[in-house]
Amino acid sequence: MKPFTTPQITVIEALAAGATVTAAAELASVSRPTVHNWLESAPFAQALAFAKQEHAISLRDRLQSITEKALDKLEAVLDNPKSSPAVLLRASLAILNRKNWRLTTIEDCAAEINAATDRMEADPEVEQNQAAYQQQLTKLYTKSESTTQPSHQTPRNAQCPCGSGKKFKRCCGHGAPPVLNTQAA
Repeated sequence: MKPFTTPQITVIEALAAGATVTAAAELASVSRPTVHNWLESAPFAQALAFAKQEHAISLRDRLQSITEKALDKLEAVLDNPKSSPAVLLRASLAILNRKNWRLTTIEDCAAEINAATDRMEADPEVEQNQAAYQQQLTKLYTKSESTTQPSHQTPRNAQCPCGSGKKFKRCCGHGAPPVLNTQAA
């Protein structure tokens, strides 16, 4: 199996993010039939399934982080004695009327991943180049270690840079001393 080309990677990323085949083809400067041919390929289909899963995980994590921030702001408004009754009422209604958002979950991607895996196992070309394919998938869809390592300059009350959505002092910075000034002198 050959490594994915730049246009193929562009199409995988675009389709995983919810773009149509037409939009993904245009973004990668290829024709729609080319994209449809790639979608018939077992390795391409599996990479797309994994990319969709990664996108779903990313969206879920972002939504969790945003929800936590929004709840903190609403709590501050509700606790502020200077807040007007109208603002308090709107904040309370926003909390009470919150609708659950339906995002693609990891479980939603499982059937697609299993089907693509079955197709991969039936393809003899993939068997011959399994190590190269796994290395390419790992390189495409893993985050670099540098983005997940907490900085020694992270204030204790800031959100943890590991992406957990928790405060630094309650996550990676447990027991870390407070950082009083993050600006360079």
